[in-house]
This record gives sequence, structure tokens and C-alpha cells, in this order.
Amino acid sequence: MKLFSQFMTEAQTSREQQFYNDIRSRAKKQGASDVDADVIASQAALETGWGRSPSGSWNYFGQKATSREKGTSKGTQEYGGGRMYGTSARFKDYGSLDSSIADRINKWSYKTRGATDVADATRRLQLPGGSKIPGSKEKSHGAYATDPDYVSKISDISRRYGNVQNNTKLAFTPGLNLVKPFKPSKGSLDAPSPTKVLARLKGKSGELDKTTGKFTSRNWSDTEGSRYKAFGGK
Repeated sequence: MKLFSQFMTEAQTSREQQFYNDIRSRAKKQGASDVDADVIASQAALETGWGRSPSGSWNYFGQKATSREKGTSKGTQEYGGGRMYGTSARFKDYGSLDSSIADRINKWSYKTRGATDVADATRRLQLPGGSKIPGSKEKSHGAYATDPDYVSKISDISRRYGNVQNNTKLAFTPGLNLVKPFKPSKGSLDAPSPTKVLARLKGKSGELDKTTGKFTSRNWSDTEGSRYKAFGGK
């Protein structure tokens, strides 16, 4: 019998997968490449907390409003001076989710053309103004986000929801073209494993090998810690 906490975790993961699939499918229908569609879906998840908190009306990508555009003022987090700080900004309002996605594609996809994977595409989005875009004669008009960890955050979401991991097929929207499966790096439990789980022993975090009973102490990443129970922890 599943514990209630396990049921809730699985339900949340399912909702997140559906959200990701919906955004990705909409982006693909508007001409986004496979790589850019995964970036767009991951950005929407990160920027809105999986759709719970858009920046403005249907604003799923944190796009700022110009003085001539209709917008919503809202508190936000920015990075500067070596730290994150709270501030407020005026975010653009859209008439629909699809118009928000279209604006994201029109303004930013020139930087991601030819990108080999999500990490490469997101690094291009982060190129500062005036930087040459790889494989293009165009130059960047500015970085997408101030967060220095933006590339790793977007890549992590894409690995979890945009790929097939450990030969286990996730609930993808039919017809989507899947990108290359992610292989967890050594020392990282980035996907559920049949033999290893995240565990705590005597106050220390680490991994427990269920076949041998061996506990290996190590620090978890922020994402691993937040999804502790989803990876088998108790």
C-alpha cells in the first residue's frame, strides 16, 4: 500500500509532467525546434512555479513590459552584487498562453538556432549584450536572466521531464519527438534507481545501496533534497 505522501508526490509529478508536455507541444506547433521546445517548457515551469504564478496576465516567461505595453507590477528576485535580492518590475500582459509563447519564440529563439542540447541553448540565452551568437552573424541583445544558476536549473527540469530516463517511459504527449536520454552523472542520483535511494543516517545525507546495505555519505544537490521522498527516502 502506498503511503499518502508517496501518492501526493506521484500526483504532483504527474501534474508537472502534464504542464511540461502542454507547453512543449504548444511551442512545437508554433515552430520551435525540439531543443528550444524543451527549453521553453522548462522556462515556463521555472518562471511560474509550474503555472501557479505567472508574472503578468498569461506571462509564463517573465517578460518585462515596455512603457507602451500593458503590464502588471509584481515582486521578483534578481541577482546582483553577488547575491539574490527582492525588487519589483513591470511584466508584460498577454491575451493568451499561446501569445506568450509566440512572443518568447520571436524575441529569443534567434539565439538558440543550432544549439545541440538544452544546456547549450540556455547558455546562449545567457550571453550578455553584444556577444556573438555561435554559428550566426547576429549578436545577443542581452542575457535572459540574472540568476547565475539559470542554465543548471533549466537543464535539470528538462532532464526530469523532457527525456526518457532509466528506460522508464514517462507520460509524454503522443507525437512528441524525444531528445537523447539523460544518463545520471557519477555521484548523482538524478533519476530514481532500482538499487539506490537517497537516505539519511545519523543526521548525514547520502545514498543507500539497497542490494548491499552500504551507505555512502555525500551532500545532496538542492533539487535532490527537495525531491528526497520521490527518490525513495523516508
